[in-house]
Order: sequence, then C-alpha cells, then structure tokens
Amino acid sequence: MPAITDVNDLQDINLDLTGDYWLTNNIDASGFGFVPIAGNFSGTLDGRGYKITDLTITVNNNGYQYGALFFNIIASGIVKDLELEDCAINVTSIDNEAHVASISIYNSGTIQNCIVSGALVCQGVLGTSRAGGVTMNNTGTIYKTCSSVTVTINADRAASAGGFVRVNDSPGDIRECYASGNVSITSLGAGTKFRAAGFACYNLATISDCYSRGNASAVGGTDWNYAGGFVETNSDTITNSYSTGAPTGADGIGGFCRTNGDTITDSFWDTDTSGTAVSDGGTGKTTSQMKTKSTFTDADWDFTVIWFINGITNDGYPFFWAMPPEPIPESPRETVAVEDNITLKAIRNVEMAARGRFYIDKEGNACYRSRYARNA
Repeated sequence: MPAITDVNDLQDINLDLTGDYWLTNNIDASGFGFVPIAGNFSGTLDGRGYKITDLTITVNNNGYQYGALFFNIIASGIVKDLELEDCAINVTSIDNEAHVASISIYNSGTIQNCIVSGALVCQGVLGTSRAGGVTMNNTGTIYKTCSSVTVTINADRAASAGGFVRVNDSPGDIRECYASGNVSITSLGAGTKFRAAGFACYNLATISDCYSRGNASAVGGTDWNYAGGFVETNSDTITNSYSTGAPTGADGIGGFCRTNGDTITDSFWDTDTSGTAVSDGGTGKTTSQMKTKSTFTDADWDFTVIWFINGITNDGYPFFWAMPPEPIPESPRETVAVEDNITLKAIRNVEMAARGRFYIDKEGNACYRSRYARNA
C-alpha cells in the first residue's frame, strides 16, 4: 500500500514503518479521529505537493501523552513536499507529561519542503508540557519548511515551546525555514518554569537563513517566565536569521535571543515590533531598516538564490525566493517592476524551479504565473 489516497491509507502507515509512501491527491481528514503514527518511522512519505486538510488528533489520558502525525522519524526517515492545512492537535495528560507538534514529536531524519498550519494545544497536568510547531525535538535536517501554526500550552508544571521547534538538538540542522504563528504559555495554577520563543526555544546545533514573525509569551510561571523573539536560549550557531515578534516574559526577554552562550552572526530583530531593544545576541534594527535590502546585503545575505525583498510580500520583510509566505494575486501575463531590474523572465525561471503553476494561453504559449511580484 505505497499510494496514499485517503485518510485511512494514511493511518495504515502504522502497519509498516519502513515503507515508501506517496500521496496521489489532496486528502480531507475532517471527521476522522487520527491516531499518531507510533514507533520509529524509517521510510518515506512524499506528499508530492498535495495537502492533508483538517487533520485532527485529540488525546486526553493518564500517563505520558503526545500528539503529531508521527511520533519519531529516525535517521533514514524522510517526510517531504507535504502540506498539513488547518491541523488541530490537542494533547492533555491528566497526571504526566504532554508533548505536541505537527509533523513529528522527534525527528532525526529529514523534513523538507513542508508547510503546516492550524493550532496545537498542549496541557500537562502534574507533568511537563512541551511543544514545537513542526517538531518537538530535532536532531535531523529540516529544510525549506514553514510553520504558521499557533502553539498554546496550559501548564501545571514546567513548560517550553517554540514556533518552529521546541529544541534543535545536536547535530540538528535547520535551513531556509520560517515560523509565523504565535506561541503562548499560561499557568493552570501551579505552573513553574516557563520558556517560549518565536522559532526555537533551545538551539543546541545549527540554524541558518531562517526567520520568525510570531509573538512569544510566557506568563504565570511561579519560578520564572522567559521569552525570546527568535530563540530563548542559544548554545550553538545561528546565522543570517531574523525575528519581528514581541517576546513577553516577566523574568527575562530578548528581542532576538534571551540567553546566548555561543555564536549569533549577521542576525537581526525588529526593535519596533518586538517592543524591546534588549537581546543577548543579534542586532536590533527599526522596522524601516528591517524592510531595507541593504541591511541584509551589508551582512552578506544571499539575495540571489535564497532571499528576496520587494516591499510588499511578507509585510515588506525579506522572504524566501522558493517559499513566499502568503499567496499573491495572480494575473495571466504580469507586467511588473521589480527591484534591481530583475526581469520577469528571471522571476519565471525561479517560479519553474519552485514547481510553479503554468497554463497554455489561446495562442498556444506556455505562460508562468509568478508568486513573487504583483502587477505594476
């Protein structure tokens, strides 16, 4: 059963965790109480650009509990070219730890070219609560993947969460990814140590060419409440990254990073939208500077292959050539003015490389619809 045609086929991956699977169409998972794919997944799930919509996972039980599409993607496992749209994952442990993520709780394999949206909610009663937008704990590779899920923890003990990952653990490598959802941790009444971040709560490995746009809030912890716009604690290397979200934590915040124990290079945060000029690492810039290309090219960011900025898309902040953050209205044959005199032909070439859509006009010409520029 390598071909996945409906949500029942998706659920049946549990029967063979070594198989190579692919989606043949979009899948509507609404009304189906999906059970996380347990064990160690060592196969491949290739979404082929299709969506799984309304994936719903609800867990409420005693003991250690978790919720995600997969429990553990091991070193040989691959999830690629997949979109989870409007997922709703809600995990409660009545007397122990509760963990939640969208694609996997643990990843030591490869996640690439994936998109996730929806809401993640986690509640550990008498136990630790942990959450990550894409994965809770990454020791593998995540590449060209974006998360717009909101992450919410209602905690009765210690809690930590990140908009993209909770922790990027060694030797994890995250490249060309972004998170745009808000992260919030609140207390059920006995919450203790709270840590929240827009992208990664803890970085113990490598993050490069990434950004976060969501706010991060940790409120009500009795011991401490810490928050970072991009990362709460950094213990390794972050390069060419930025954040715009506001961190909220009564006991310590950082516009980009709250506590930096290693290297943050050529990275920035928006001092206006974050509401703070304080950060342990990174360079603070005004909103106007964050929307100015030279801020980043002066730091040797790659605006030929990786990054793009046009003053419109992503609220004017830099975004990725191959992964714009929102749909842009399309027209059959755009007439555009693009900065630095980049031609429409060049934009369409990038669009083709990013699996862009095309159509045949009435004259028999192949025309490519660009997501990267608007009509002039």
